Order: sequence, then C-alpha cells, then structure tokens
Amino acid sequence: MDAGHEQGAKALDAESLPELLRSWRRRLSPRAFPGLRAAGRRASGLTQRDVARLVGVSERWYGTLERGRQAGYSAEVLDRLATVLRLSRPERNALYMKTVGHPPAPPAAADARAAVEMDEALQRFLDNQAPNPAYVTDLAWNIIGVNAPLTRWFPWAAHRANLMRWALLDPEAREQLVDWEETWAHSYLGQIRYERARYPRDESLSQLEREVRAGSPFVRAIWEQGELVEHTDGKLARLRLPYHQGREIAVRIISFRPMRTDLLRVIVLMQEGQPGVEGQP
Repeated sequence: MDAGHEQGAKALDAESLPELLRSWRRRLSPRAFPGLRAAGRRASGLTQRDVARLVGVSERWYGTLERGRQAGYSAEVLDRLATVLRLSRPERNALYMKTVGHPPAPPAAADARAAVEMDEALQRFLDNQAPNPAYVTDLAWNIIGVNAPLTRWFPWAAHRANLMRWALLDPEAREQLVDWEETWAHSYLGQIRYERARYPRDESLSQLEREVRAGSPFVRAIWEQGELVEHTDGKLARLRLPYHQGREIAVRIISFRPMRTDLLRVIVLMQEGQPGVEGQP
C-alpha cells in the first residue's frame, strides 16, 4: 500500500460509521439514479430514504445502521449498500469492519460466459415484458439483466445482486416474500441442490451453497431435508413490497432457459388479477 492509500485508510479508521455513511451518501447526486426525483430538494446528495429504497431495505433499518447500532447485518445487504454508495475497496472494507468486525470476502462475480450470452435481443425481450417485471440470472443466480419494472419492484436488483443470497439471507426478504419458508425457501434451496447435482464442479454454485448454509441456521435446517426442485415455472406466489405500499399481490412465475445456452435463466413475474396494470394489487 502506498503512502496516499495508507493515509486514506487511517482516515477511514478514525471516522465513526455514522460519519462515514453520511458523507458517502451526501456525495452522490440523485440525478445519477433512475427513478429518484432530484428537483425541489433543499440539499444535495441522497437521503436516508433514497439509500434504503435503492438497497431494498426499510428506512428504519437503514436509519439504525447509520446511527451505528449493532445488529445482524448480512454480507448480502452490506454488498448492496457498498454498490449503491459506490464505495471504493478501502471504503467497502471500512464498512465491513465497522459493522461486522471483519473484512469482506471477495465478491462473487457473475459468470463471464453467461454475461456474453446476455445480448441485446434478450434485453429487448425483457423490456417487452413490461408491465411485468423480468430478469435474467446466470447459473448461480447472479442477476445480469433486468427490465425497468423489475428495478421498481426490487430496487436492489439493479446493483449486481444475487437472487438466492437476498431471498435466503436478507431479513427484508422474509417480510417481502409472503409465506417465506414454505413457498420460497424450500423451493429456492431445492433448486440450488438440483443445480449442484447437475454441475458438481461449478465453483460459483459450490460457493453459493456454502454461503447460504453458513449464513443462517434456519436455512441450514431446511437444506438438510434434502429436497430437490427443478424449477419454479408456473408457480403462483405472493409478494408484499414497498412498491405496492405493502399490500399483498399474487404473481405467476414464468421461468425458462434460452435454447442456445444452459447458463441463463429468464424469469417473468406475471401479476395475477390485474393484467396490464402495473403496481396495482
């Protein structure tokens, strides 16, 4: 580490977590984030509400973090926060050290082969699914393509998120995915086990399995039941999202793989009962 970086790291160590978080969000312009209103604001920078919305947590949760209170902060949420705040590597390290007391693990990158397969035509397909949210993941459920409705329903998904880490380890997911254990957790863990059996040497899937099993004793207990699930295509599920003011909505999950590759999954959430009307439960 050179002298400049060393001095910068020491400065980060000297500041409290609340000071750092306030400075990080205030240096960002809301104009840089689609969907955030910039006009008419009295102060520059992002508000706590802005950050909470972009990360996909409640304003109360983020306020607790910014006040420096100790809680069970997951790596998935901290990584999303670091992405939203556009933190450098030393800043991300400082965020981890001041919240959970240890440096972050190296971030898992999306499969480069899958990223190549995510072409303009597939993105156009996602966009044409509006008003239904749609997204594409790689083999290990890293989200590599989204449409605009998806980012409005799940703002965190636009920031290189992993679907399974959010759904299985993020406390917010248990509130937003209705009947979390029976409808979502069993199915998602069964899918991970199924793909691990199909691709036993894939390191990204192996790492995902390790992380979700280590991240929650409750998740680990469900995993040990040994369920296998091939896919969720056609499944009816319910959501309770901030975008819908917390009201429950029903969605039909349409999932498939393009014929040209097994590396990608395409998922469309078709809202039941209100065809063609986005955001109305």
